[in-house]
Amino acid sequence: MADENRPRTPISADWILKRIQDEKEVRLRNAIIEGDIDLDKLDLPTESIEQTELRKKMAWAEDVKIVQSSIKITNSTIQGRLDFSDLTFKRDTRFDGVTFSEGAGFKEATFSGDTGFKEATFKREAEFDGSKFEGDVLTFRNATFILAQSQEKACRKAKNVLEKNGDREEAGYHFYREMEGKRKQKPWYLRYPEYVFIQLIFGYGVHPLRLWACWIGFVVLFAVVYWFGHGIDAVASQLQGDATLKDYIWFSIATAVTPGYAGYKPTTDFKLVAGLEAIFGTFMWASFIATFARKYMR
Repeated sequence: MADENRPRTPISADWILKRIQDEKEVRLRNAIIEGDIDLDKLDLPTESIEQTELRKKMAWAEDVKIVQSSIKITNSTIQGRLDFSDLTFKRDTRFDGVTFSEGAGFKEATFSGDTGFKEATFKREAEFDGSKFEGDVLTFRNATFILAQSQEKACRKAKNVLEKNGDREEAGYHFYREMEGKRKQKPWYLRYPEYVFIQLIFGYGVHPLRLWACWIGFVVLFAVVYWFGHGIDAVASQLQGDATLKDYIWFSIATAVTPGYAGYKPTTDFKLVAGLEAIFGTFMWASFIATFARKYMR
């Protein structure tokens, strides 16, 4: 039986807080966590840290609390608010498939181990301002953010961590999600055109195969337009008889990748159409080369 189909066990947030207070591992699966998880209430060991501009501005203490527990919560729901702000986590912290019902705060937190939020759902704001992730892994893969601003900030954090540690594949994924979060915050008249032309077609420069498939579809679409409109001038092109479908496809490919028409001549009515295809096709082809080089040649 899949985890999501199993009954979930109610767990008090106080139980988790006590485990962390006692420096014991927190490992939960298929749980409903009732109450706020606010570690500021705990009497934990402290250490002095460098004072950032945000800390000085907020007049926060020079010492931060240290969490020695390893925390892994999977396929669960946190019904209260999670507040891990201004803490240092010495071990791995993972929230895979977790739903944060009341939002989550990680401001000025430091995570020394690997940190994961795979397939998590943030139903309210997720705050990561000033947080540091010193482990090799930080992931929000397949995470759902209700607020686009939270998506942008969280995925930017993950992208920077992963690029620093050399995981370009995961960094590219989080860059895509970061740009998607930025797009969602724009006015509708910018948001939707960018979704179609920049995100879907060009994939923010991280999906070369998607761009290649779109280019092929683009060429085929123009070939069909030429075919139905008899867009090739057979006489001027010195064809023996009318142009065939093969001629139209080759004409469309040649128009999309070269300045000329590969020996074919468009009819007067289709010269403008062919010119537009040449502009868009060349731009898409150049974008594919740049995207391919960015993804595979670094």
